[in-house]
Parts: sequence; C-alpha cells; structure tokens
Amino acid sequence: MGWNYTVHQLAEVIGAARPHFEAAFSAVSTDTRTLRPGDVFFALSGENFDGNLFAEAALAKGAAAVVTTRTDPTKRLLTAPDPLKALQQFAAWHRAQFSIPVIAITGSCGKTTAKNMIAAVLETEYRVAKTQGNLNNEIGCPVSLLQIDAETECAVLEMGANHRREIAALCAIAKPTESAITMIGAAHLEGFGSEEQVAKAKAEIVAGLPANGLYYVNTDNDWCVRIAEEFRGRKIYFGNHGDVVLRRSAFAANGELELEIDPIGRLQLPLPIRAHVTNVLLAIAVGVQHGVTTFEGPLRAACASAARFKVRHIGPFTVLDDTYNANPISMAAAVEALAERPGNGQRIAVLGDMLELGNAAAGAHARIGALAAQRGISHLIAHGAHACDTINAARAAHLSHAEVIQDHQAIAQALQESAGPGDTILVKGSRGMRMEKVIDALAAIYQIDGGESSG
Repeated sequence: MGWNYTVHQLAEVIGAARPHFEAAFSAVSTDTRTLRPGDVFFALSGENFDGNLFAEAALAKGAAAVVTTRTDPTKRLLTAPDPLKALQQFAAWHRAQFSIPVIAITGSCGKTTAKNMIAAVLETEYRVAKTQGNLNNEIGCPVSLLQIDAETECAVLEMGANHRREIAALCAIAKPTESAITMIGAAHLEGFGSEEQVAKAKAEIVAGLPANGLYYVNTDNDWCVRIAEEFRGRKIYFGNHGDVVLRRSAFAANGELELEIDPIGRLQLPLPIRAHVTNVLLAIAVGVQHGVTTFEGPLRAACASAARFKVRHIGPFTVLDDTYNANPISMAAAVEALAERPGNGQRIAVLGDMLELGNAAAGAHARIGALAAQRGISHLIAHGAHACDTINAARAAHLSHAEVIQDHQAIAQALQESAGPGDTILVKGSRGMRMEKVIDALAAIYQIDGGESSG
C-alpha cells in the first residue's frame, strides 16, 4: 500500500519555508543512482562528499523535490540547514503516525543476524518492516523507518554505534516499544575507551523504551543482566535460564547444530558457529511474545541467507569464510567454531588484525593466540600490525606451528603447501584487513570462482 505525503507537509515537518510548488511523494532517496521519479531527494553531505552537488541530477531524474542547504526559487528545492537532521525529523514524524510494535536490536556482536532471525520468525504471522542489510546508523535507521506503511504490523530495527549517545539519538527517532541487546563485550574500544563504556552505550537502547516497554535480557551476559536490574519495565529472559532456555546443543555429523530449547522443543539449524545460538534464543523469545508457533522453517531460512559466516569448499579444503569483520568476541567465537568443526583433518586459523581496539589491541590479539593454542588449533597464520602479538602468545601456549605472513597471496600459497585433504581453514579479520583476498587467492590456485558456499 505504501504511504503518500505532500511536499508542503514535508516542509512543515522539517521547518522549511513553504515551497512555491506542490507535489505528492511516497518515497525518499539519498542516492541519485537509485532515485526513482517522484522520490524526494535528501542531499546528505559527509567528510568526503557534498550531496548538494547532486541536486541537479536528482531533479533531472524526476525527483519531486530536493532537500538541500541551497536556495533557488526557480527550482523544486526545500531549504534546510542540515538535510540529515531533516531526514531524521521526517522519519520520526512518520513513525509517530503508526501505533505498532517497533523492536530495536543492538549488541557488540550478532545484531544483524539477530535482526534477520527475528524478522523471519515474525513474518510467519505479521507484515514486517526491517532494517535492510546492516544500515543501522543515523542514515539507515530513518530510511528503515520510512518502510513502515498502513499494512505494516511490526518493525525490527538494528541500531549500531561507535560512540555514546548515538543509540539514544536513534531511539529518539524510532521510539522503540521493545529492545534487545544480543551481548556486550570489547568492540569499538577506540571510540568507547572501555568495555564499561560500551555497556553504557548499548544500555541506551533500553533507556529509550517507554514506561511499559519490553527488554529481552540475555542471561548469559553479565552486562545485559546488570542493565536489566536497572530497568523497571517488562522483561523477558533468554539464555541459560529464564523464559527461553537452551537445554542442549551439539553439532551433528553433517555440521548442523542440534538444539533443545524450552519452551519449543528440538531444532536442527545450519549454524556453523555456536555463538549464533544466542540470536536463535532471542528470536524465539520475541516470537513467543508475539504468539508465533512456527520456528524451525523461518530460522533455517534466516541461517541460509546469513552472509557473514560461510562454509566453502575450495580444492581439498573446507574454508570457514568469516571475513566480513572481527572484534575480540566474534574472533573468539570463530576460533571456537573451528575447533568444534566435525571431521578428522587439521584445524587451521588464518587471522587478520582486529581493528579499532585502541590501547587494548595488543592484549586482545595475545588472548586470541592463546585461545587458538588452548583449543587445539593445528596451524595459526596471523596477518597485520598485531600479528606478532597473536603468534607470540600462541607459541608461549605451545602452539608450535604458528607464523606471521604479511601478504594475502603468500598466505594462500602457504596453505596450499601445508594443508591437506579434509583440513578445515578459518579465515577472519576486520574489514580493513581484506582477508577475503586470501580466499580469492586460494580459489584462484584451485581454479574455483570464489569457492562454493554450502552453509
């Protein structure tokens, strides 16, 4: 069904002068490459670009109007001192037109996966609007809110942050009725400074709830439980105890994860990493709260569409492709997943640096090296400025086959020479480390186009 507003309404909402023209619109755009005729274009600017420069292109493509800092009475412009703030004001006003559950998700790890699982479960009973991809910032959140229309029955929004008050600002726009924190740990420490500050930032998603709001509490995470102790609204608990409880988990011979969960019973899901069980429990908690009774099918579909942890077969190897990003929590979870992978071959970890850790970086990398040794990883290759911290700690913990290699192609060649049939290779690192180049190089050696995904 969509929605439909007029340019005069938009001008009133964002505090722009009443325009000399009138037009109806039912969508907005922040990118002229995807703008459709009739959209309103918001000319957003950043450190390296000036959206005002694209106003003419937007009008040429048929934009109903352009929200810009510039003024020209001969053109279809709405003048605003800050087009981003104008977009946020409009999204907040639009959100206020609908009385529906809005579920906000944040966390140091797993928020995109959790958002997708929650949406998949809810979609069995409701029409759901959700954050597309991981567009979880000051631009993505308002754009996601504008997906809500008269047919929408609930919304699931992902919220990310690198600094304090960012999530609070997003909550002021989205007005969530329910909130969840997947977990809290050491991530983005360069911006936050400490894990305690991370927790305070994530707690903003709970503080942003109304008095009758609902907080889904991860009982396996101490920070999440502490936040719950301060919250006076409704609470649903999931994890090792509470309303939704994991009773058993084990990897089947086919690599899938078998789960027994109260109150719904047994599930088997194509999850190659045990850490995602937290997201499964959260999705079930939300689903039960909203009367959903069907879980395995939608959760399997959500697992299959996950883009971040892929199992590939390249040459004689199984490759765990977790190259999307990394922080200490997700890196430890990936090493654990490698150690638990069914099969008799070697377990080989290729780890790029974890970025944005500030003064905590050396210690965080050392702990990962020690963990690899403790979990019986056969061979460890580290890449990046902190590679020596990782390798030295691994060797100190008696992992003798550990080395630093500072070239993606050289890593692939080393794997070809040292790995054998049936071995499993984990490749992971922060986005800036471009660890996917290792997989691309390995695939090229075996003349495979990027490897075949199998889970």
